Amino acid sequence: MAAVEHPPRHLQAAEIGVLKKVLSVQFPGAEQLRQQLPQTRVVGRWGSDSPSVDLEVVEPFPRAEVSDGVIPAIGAVKDSSGELVGELLLWVSDGCLSALEYSWYTDEAPVVLPDPHDVTVAVEQ
Repeated sequence: MAAVEHPPRHLQAAEIGVLKKVLSVQFPGAEQLRQQLPQTRVVGRWGSDSPSVDLEVVEPFPRAEVSDGVIPAIGAVKDSSGELVGELLLWVSDGCLSALEYSWYTDEAPVVLPDPHDVTVAVEQ
C-alpha cells in the first residue's frame, strides 16, 4: 500500500508504546534502535485509516548494525480472549528505524495500534 505523506510529526504516545515494547527484547542492534526513538518522526501513513507508519530518524543518532528489512523481534498481538489477531513489524533501512507495520489476521483492518500490554515480543533466530 502506498504511504500517505504528510509533514513530519513527533511520535504519538501509542506509537512510542508499541515501539518500546517491540524493542524491549535483546538482539544485535536493539540498543541503538532504542536510542533512535527520541529522534524518530512519522513521515507518512500507509493509508488514511491505517495505524502503520513510515518513520525517519533525525540526525544525530547511532546507526544499528542490522540488516535492512524487518528486525528479528516480532510483536504478536492478542485480543482480550487471548486469540492471535495480528503482529507488529518494525522495519529498518541503513541502520535506522524506517517503518512500523501493524499487520492483522482478522476480517477488519485495525485503525489504531494495540495496547502494548496485548503484545508479546519474541526474537526470531
